[in-house]
Amino acid sequence: MPTPRMDLASVAVNGKLYAIGGWDTQNQKALQVIEAYDRASDTWATKSPMPTPRSGLDAVAINGKIYAFGGDAEAKVLVE
Repeated sequence: MPTPRMDLASVAVNGKLYAIGGWDTQNQKALQVIEAYDRASDTWATKSPMPTPRSGLDAVAINGKIYAFGGDAEAKVLVE
């Protein structure tokens, strides 16, 4: 995956695996990036970004379309 991250969503559709959003641990921010892995060519491609950055989100593919929902744009301290 070209963009290192955690707390991303992933979904497979039309033979590709999509990595959506997530948390950039180096810069401490949520991401808008969407990348697609094509197994046939063993390559990654950057797709159009989400309108808002999100980490901890979910995604689902329905009828060939990807729907991403939920998540946070900011980090939250869960344990002190």
